[in-house]
Amino acid sequence: MLILEKPYVSETLIQTAIKNNLPVLRNSMSELLASRGYKLNLYNDDEFVSEYHKRHRLYSMSENGLGWIVEHLKDKELIDKIELLKNKATFRRICSDMYPDFFFKEVEIKELLKMDTAGLKFPLVLKPSVGFLSVGVYVVHDNAEWKNAMADIEKNFAKSSAQFPEFVVGTAKFLIEEYIHGEEYAVDAYFDAEGTPAILNIYHHRFASESDTSDRLYCSSKALYDKYEKTFTDFLVNTNKVIGLRNFPMHIEFRYDGKKAIPIEINPLRFAGFCLNELQTHITGIHPVAAYLENIHISKEEMWKGRENDTYSFLVLERPAKAPEGSVFNSQKFKDSFFDVLEIREVKEASVGVAATAFTRTDKAHEAELDEILTLDMMDYMK
Repeated sequence: MLILEKPYVSETLIQTAIKNNLPVLRNSMSELLASRGYKLNLYNDDEFVSEYHKRHRLYSMSENGLGWIVEHLKDKELIDKIELLKNKATFRRICSDMYPDFFFKEVEIKELLKMDTAGLKFPLVLKPSVGFLSVGVYVVHDNAEWKNAMADIEKNFAKSSAQFPEFVVGTAKFLIEEYIHGEEYAVDAYFDAEGTPAILNIYHHRFASESDTSDRLYCSSKALYDKYEKTFTDFLVNTNKVIGLRNFPMHIEFRYDGKKAIPIEINPLRFAGFCLNELQTHITGIHPVAAYLENIHISKEEMWKGRENDTYSFLVLERPAKAPEGSVFNSQKFKDSFFDVLEIREVKEASVGVAATAFTRTDKAHEAELDEILTLDMMDYMK
């Protein structure tokens, strides 16, 4: 069962829903798609709720759909677990036994803006207790950067968070936590009917610098799976001993400090946002949503057979703030600039702040282009 919502639904997911005849909630987004000729299997609110209680397996493509679930589904156990995982502060408290030395503190915005930093240890991370797509996330190294973050929160956070409902980006409280050193990774996984985890994607979220918090580049490879699959599986197994999830998809972000993987956050009832999860589709031809709904476990060997030396990547190509009104992404120029661009998806809605997303394949001879992608001047690719 599938809830399609703003800000974006891919053609790949639409065709997966049609091919598998998935029950799709009738809402403004699915009706818009139906009006464009897509033969979706639409269910009204009551029909969708009734079908859910037969199937007990649901996927919300965007976190915008979580509000509908809370309002209509009346499944207290499911809703409690969604809220538990969505709230970063609550999640930190759950994980405190696994990470007893990890510092975090939750504060209201009004308290945050007048807070004395004398007792804080820099560097630290500041973010909404509930959040999405790096909205309102700050890496703070000293008092000067703290003051800049406070000024930005006062001026810009409300504007950025307005793109998403309150349930997705909670504006009432912020979380202050210690900066986790190390590389950032992300995992798409689901728990089956028995509570056994199945990993569908592992990504390396690469950054241009320590202060970079963008979503520019995510990479996946067999080497990545070889190194981290067991670590992330163990985390899922241990976490589920506490939470007890069944028939439940999620996206988890980690930092690995060289000794242990520390979770940054868990996003419930979905995989990676903005179609990053469809990197799996470009690798194996299997859509991760279909894998979850049809209980498919994809092995590492199956996923990477014949692709052992390749890196598959997903790129979020930001729309430059100084791009002239009416300018668009130059897809052909971008495609001509890199080794193997598998797909480019231009984003027409300027308010999202993204010009395009792209899927690429890189062989060992062209690995340097991944570093180049991190520092691209996007004005060079606008026309």
